[in-house]
Amino acid sequence: MQDEPFIVNTPETLGVTPRFVLQHNAISRSIHNLSATAKKLTATAMALLPPDLSSLTATFTYNDFCKAIGFGHGGESLKLFKDAVKECLDNKIVIETKSPKNGKDVWEGYTWFSYSKIDEGTGICTMTFSPQLAAVLAEMKRVYAKINLLDIGRLQSKYALRIFEIAKSYESLAGKDGNESDTWYVERSVQEFRTLFGIPDEVYQETKRFRQFAIENPVKEINNAGIGMEIKTEGVKQGRNLKAIRLNCKKTPRKNPAKRDRKKKSEATGQLELPGFSSKNADSRQEKELEHLKELYPTEFTELYQAELSKARPYATDELKQIAAEASALAELKERHGIVK
Repeated sequence: MQDEPFIVNTPETLGVTPRFVLQHNAISRSIHNLSATAKKLTATAMALLPPDLSSLTATFTYNDFCKAIGFGHGGESLKLFKDAVKECLDNKIVIETKSPKNGKDVWEGYTWFSYSKIDEGTGICTMTFSPQLAAVLAEMKRVYAKINLLDIGRLQSKYALRIFEIAKSYESLAGKDGNESDTWYVERSVQEFRTLFGIPDEVYQETKRFRQFAIENPVKEINNAGIGMEIKTEGVKQGRNLKAIRLNCKKTPRKNPAKRDRKKKSEATGQLELPGFSSKNADSRQEKELEHLKELYPTEFTELYQAELSKARPYATDELKQIAAEASALAELKERHGIVK
C-alpha cells in the first residue's frame, strides 16, 4: 500500500472542474510517446496540481475527466480511460536540461508517475507524479503555457496533440523577435520531430509519408478544430533535400463546436461496446492498415462508430449492424486521414 505524503488534489478540493492546465514548457518540448487518451489523462491530472508542485497527487473520476476535456461517455470510452491509466504508469518522458559543468544540452529520462490506481467499481482514478520529474522541473526556469483542456479534448490524434502543445510552448514569441502581431513559428528538422514524437526509424521511412501523416494531417486537424490557433507548414530546403519543417503559427478566434459535432457527441454517449477487432485476426494487409488507423484515432473512431450504429437498419441483426457501423467508421477515418501503414 502506498504511503501518501502529499495532499490529494481533487475537483472537490478545488471547488470546480479544472478548465486549464499550466504545462511546463519543458514537458511540451520533451520526448514522449503517450497515446491521445493517455495524453489527455496526464493533462487532466496535471491541471489539478498546485503551481509550486507542493502536492503531486491528483484524484478524479471518469466523469470528472469526461467533463474536463469533453470526452464522450460510453463503453469503449471507459475502456480507453482505464487503459490510459495503466499506460501512464509505464510510459517514459525525456526532458532537455543543461549540464551544470559545461552548460551543454543533456537529455534525461523519467517516468511520468510513481503511482497510479483506478477503482474498477467507482471509476475513481488516483495518480501521483514522479517526485524525480517534479524536482527537475522545479529547478528549471518556470515557464508555462496555459492550455485549455477542452482544446486538448477536441484533438483526436496524438501527433496533433504533440504539435499543438509544442506550438503553444512558443506562443509567448508572438509579435516578438521579428514576428508579426499574433504570429510566431517553430522550426525543427525531420529527425528532431521524429525524436520528439517517439517515432521508430521503421515507421514512415519515406520523408514524404512522415510529413503527410505526422505533420500535415495533424496540422489540418488542429486548424479544423477551432481552438484558437492556425498553423501553416513550410518546408525549409537545403538544395533538393528537406532540411527542416517550419510551423508558422497564428492566434485565431476560438470557435464553438458546430451543432452537428455536438449532435455527433451526443450520439456517442451510449453504453454499447465496440466489436473486438485485433490485428492478429486481420487476414489482409488492408485490414491491418485500417486497424492501425483505429489505434491512432481511438476517440474519433468511437464517435464515428456510435453515430453509424445509431442509424436505422431495420432488417439487419445486431451483429450485422455492428459490422456495418465499424466498416463505415473505418471508411470515414480513411477518407479523413488516409491509410497509415
